[in-house]
Amino acid sequence: MKEEIIERINAGITEAGYDAILVFGYDNVQYLSGAYLHFPQSFPDRYMAVFWPKEEMATCVIPHEWESSFLNLSWINKTRTYNEKPGSPSGIVEAAVYLAKNTVRKTGRIGIDVNRTPLNVYNRLKGALEDFELAPCDDLLRELRLKKTQGELELLEKVVSKNDQAIAGHAHHILVQQANGEMNITEGIRTHAIERELDEVGHHAIAQAVGETNMKSWWPRAPMFGIGFDKKPLRGEWLRMELVSTVNGYWSNGARMLSMDEPTDEMKADYQNLVTLRETARDALKPGVKASDVYKAVKATADEKGIALQIKVTLGTGIGASNYEPPYISEADETVLEPGMIIVFSPVIKDSNDNLLMAKDTFVITEEGHKLIGWWKDWREPFIANYTF
Repeated sequence: MKEEIIERINAGITEAGYDAILVFGYDNVQYLSGAYLHFPQSFPDRYMAVFWPKEEMATCVIPHEWESSFLNLSWINKTRTYNEKPGSPSGIVEAAVYLAKNTVRKTGRIGIDVNRTPLNVYNRLKGALEDFELAPCDDLLRELRLKKTQGELELLEKVVSKNDQAIAGHAHHILVQQANGEMNITEGIRTHAIERELDEVGHHAIAQAVGETNMKSWWPRAPMFGIGFDKKPLRGEWLRMELVSTVNGYWSNGARMLSMDEPTDEMKADYQNLVTLRETARDALKPGVKASDVYKAVKATADEKGIALQIKVTLGTGIGASNYEPPYISEADETVLEPGMIIVFSPVIKDSNDNLLMAKDTFVITEEGHKLIGWWKDWREPFIANYTF
C-alpha cells in the first residue's frame, strides 16, 4: 500500500504543476504519511503538516512531543519539530517556511489544502512566503483519495468485514427475556470490536445501541454525546446497532437492525423498505454513473412506494482515511463513479411508529459494476434476537 500511495502522490504533484505541497488537514496528513495518531483531531489548536516537494522525500512538521509517536507509525522518516507557543501558530509557520525556502525555488508554486488549513496559519504563511505562488491543492488531494489503491481496498474490506462481525457478534448475546439496557449493549458492541482488533479509540470511533422509543432521534442524548440510555429493549421492538471503527486509520461505518423476537408483519414491511432502497442503489452503482443519479434513483423509488426516506442527510459517502469523504450519494454531487471508489450506502427511513431505521452497506465500484463487501450474514432480513438461554 505504501509504495502505491507514494507513487500516486509523486505523479499527482508533477502532473498538477506544483513544486511542492504543504498539507494541514489531519486526514490528508494521515493519507500522505501513513501515520494514524489518535489525538490530533481532538486538539484543533495544535498543528501538524506534511511538506512534500516534487520528486523528493517528504517531511512532517510536528510538535516536538508528538515526533516519536509519528515516526513509529509513518513511512515518512524526516521530521522538523517545533516548540508550541500557546495561542499562536508561529512555531509551525516558521518550520514550514524554513522548509519551503530551502527546498523550492523562489517564485515556485506550492500547493496548500486551503479548505483545511486554519485561517490564522494560512495568513501567516501567505505573508512569509510572498515571493512564492501559493495555490489550492484541495482538488488534487480529493482526486488522489477518491480512487483507492489495491492495498487500500484490501485493508478497507478487512475493516468493513470486522465491523459487521462485531455488530452481529454482540447481537448473538441479546436475549428477549434477559435483555440488558442500551448502554450495556453499546459496551458489548465495543467489546466485540476490540476482540476483532478494531480500534475504538479516537476522534470518530463510536458505538451506539438505541431501542424504541429513543429511536425517534438520530442521536438520542445529543449534545451530551452519550452512548444510550438504561432502557431495555422489549419483545416486539426494534434495536438499532451502530459502530464506527478503524484499523490503521482506515474506517468503517456500520449500522444494523435487530428485532426483539420474530418481527411482526408490520416490522417486516418496514425492514423490506430498507432492502428495496438497497436494491435500487445496487442497480445504479456502476462506473460512468453520477453519484447524484444514484441519489435520484433511490429517492424516486422511495417516492413511488411511499417510503419515508430521510433526505436531510446524504444517502451514502465514501470511506478511507476518514469515515466520511467523497463521493457523496447526494443530489449535489456530480462525481462520476469509477472503479476503485468505495461507498457506504446508508439510507435512513421512518417506520410506521416514527422510529429511524438504518442500514449501512459498503460497495466497491468495479469494472463490471460493484462488489458488496463485509456482510457477516444475509442482511435481507434483520438480526432476530434469541428468546432466552
